Amino acid sequence: MNRLIKYRLLSLSGISLLFFLLGTMTAQSATYYVATTGSDSNPGTSTSPWRNPQKCAGSPMKAGDTCIVRSGTYTAPSGKNIVVYVSGSSAAGTSSLPITIKSEKPQGAVITIPSTTMGANVGFYVTRSYYVIEGFDITGGAISYNTVGFTGVSIQPTATGLTVRSNAFHHIGRTVCSNSPYSMSGIYNASNSGSVIEENRFYSIGRKRKGESGCSTDKFQHDHGIYLNGSSNATIRRNVFYDTNRGYSIQVYGGTVTNLKIYHNTFSGRSPTGLPVGQIILASTISTATIKNNTSSDAQTGMINAWALKGSGISVSYNLSDTLIKATSSIPGATFSNNTERTSPGFVNKSTNDFRLISSSAAINRGTASGVPVVPDGAPDISAYEYSQQSNTASPLTPTGVRVQ
Repeated sequence: MNRLIKYRLLSLSGISLLFFLLGTMTAQSATYYVATTGSDSNPGTSTSPWRNPQKCAGSPMKAGDTCIVRSGTYTAPSGKNIVVYVSGSSAAGTSSLPITIKSEKPQGAVITIPSTTMGANVGFYVTRSYYVIEGFDITGGAISYNTVGFTGVSIQPTATGLTVRSNAFHHIGRTVCSNSPYSMSGIYNASNSGSVIEENRFYSIGRKRKGESGCSTDKFQHDHGIYLNGSSNATIRRNVFYDTNRGYSIQVYGGTVTNLKIYHNTFSGRSPTGLPVGQIILASTISTATIKNNTSSDAQTGMINAWALKGSGISVSYNLSDTLIKATSSIPGATFSNNTERTSPGFVNKSTNDFRLISSSAAINRGTASGVPVVPDGAPDISAYEYSQQSNTASPLTPTGVRVQ
């Protein structure tokens, strides 16, 4: 046989084998289901679903699998303080084959954070790597007790590469009057690597203020949309925050944070008490951070505050605020450039929390394309929403900007 022909046949055989192996790998990924009408003794199929989302964190789930939670309300079994606990015995995903736990319909599956006296009450508590938490309505936490906290998603130090996408975090701890030092937050991110928090909506988070409905408390600025306590390579993008002013929309405090990216987010609202003075607080040690293409509306003083900050390599650029960008005169280690201040963002209807952009918005085409996903028109907007892609018929729950897979 001609040596060249033989080589080509062998090459084609190798390619065929490669495609066969890839197809086999893809076929091995499984999809399981949870429904309020199911049973945990079921096999978890579409027709015989499980009952509790906790099953999504146990056997037979493995890397590449998906667990779909159908519409309904889910909470932890009686006496438990976590709805879904991805523990050390749970399977881990990989960067190419994550384990996905998602609501079948956007925000159709409601995760109710427990109200126990057991300390941390959590919707999703994740200790394993490469999970995706997507599309849930996460709310709850209703016990006034001085040693408890409430969190929607808690990302632990061992949870590398976690993605939290397209969820609604709201009314977490809103009926609580307490002096608990523990935070009531949408997401708590603790000293891990590679977390991506994108396209979520955070609102009405945190306990009652002093004097609110007769509440007496000496705790304030404790409750946050996102709380970063040390991390590396975390990305927070295309999220919307409003009524998250019983603390900060984003608090970066504790440990050491490196290579943080905060971009294309929309922040709105201030506390009637005058505190906090900003919507993002930078504290502790931060080495390299990029804050760009964000919109701030109605901050008390400015978008970014700093407290006891040891900062270096912090770049703040191409942001827009209808007040100021800096809520304090000094942000150690930070440089500021190409920001727009005292300019209205131009929202469709801020009074109804519709933060899409109107056609004359000053935020359109004013962002930087450097280091962010490419948008169709090549000119990113300074917003969680990209005007050229947003829906103009109904207010979307989460931003409709460029999806990064």
